[in-house]
Amino acid sequence: MAYLECNGLKRIFPGKFTLDLSFDMGENELLCIIGPSGSGKSTLLSLLCGVDSPDEGRIILNGSDITDLPIQKRRIGMVFQDFSLFPTMDVAQNICYGMKNISKEDKDRRTAELLDLVGLSGFEKRSVHNLSGGEAQRIALARAIAAQPQILLLDEPLSALDAPLRKRLRTVIRQIHDETKIPMIYVTHDREEAFAISDRVMILNKGKVEAIGKPQDVYLNPPNLFSARFSGEGSVIPMSLLTEDTSEKLAFIRPEDIKINKTNPGENYIILKDAAVLSSEYITSGFFVRLSYKGSELCCYASSEVKSETVDLAVRQDRVLCF
Repeated sequence: MAYLECNGLKRIFPGKFTLDLSFDMGENELLCIIGPSGSGKSTLLSLLCGVDSPDEGRIILNGSDITDLPIQKRRIGMVFQDFSLFPTMDVAQNICYGMKNISKEDKDRRTAELLDLVGLSGFEKRSVHNLSGGEAQRIALARAIAAQPQILLLDEPLSALDAPLRKRLRTVIRQIHDETKIPMIYVTHDREEAFAISDRVMILNKGKVEAIGKPQDVYLNPPNLFSARFSGEGSVIPMSLLTEDTSEKLAFIRPEDIKINKTNPGENYIILKDAAVLSSEYITSGFFVRLSYKGSELCCYASSEVKSETVDLAVRQDRVLCF
């Protein structure tokens, strides 16, 4: 039985946008949601937490229908990108805010446990004005967990932080999830972030689910061209450039599945002769190369800078996706 079920969930904004989807998630799961701006990510979170109400459909959480429950009765935690800490309270007071009907001694003990969980032991009396961005977001996480939510929603919680700190904190969030077992829905614009920490990824587009599944499945076997493009780099070319197929089907090829000047590639590769080199960009792990072949652009990786004007390409045949 699914822990969270959204059945026929619809929110209509006449003349502007319609969210229309169904999905479920398991107990203890971390589900990441990605999609372009305006795809419905924030609208979905608003419906789940009770800030907004659906025009149709039901939301079932842990066996109970919460569709019409007021926000304060849903026991759903929220963490936002702007931290939203109470400025007049110290760290301990912020964390204790969501604790109900327990003694001061239990609050103090629980606060210390949560600060240890987020790696900020000893910060109880620290003013929130003296916290760095990363520290503030950890306190926001601790406060959300303190309320013992049935599920935790995170709305781009790391987007305001610099890239190195985001990478560190996404690992912290995954560790917190694994330790607390609290189901989490994590919305982000950063697909690398989503693929790195999620149990499953869901791709939204124009209010609908384009793909949902394990990160590696969505990346390697996307169900449609939109999901293929949105889940990572790739080239879209006419299938007729690779086979004798004369239809209008399109081939999608990941850059790692194209090799430059590969000697003796074998039967598993399709050879494309004399592709023109458009650019060769350094990306720390090697070079990202853009090429043109018979009017279509392709991209691939190379271990060294490509200085020649034309190259031969070997495309891994069993990794070509056809749409």
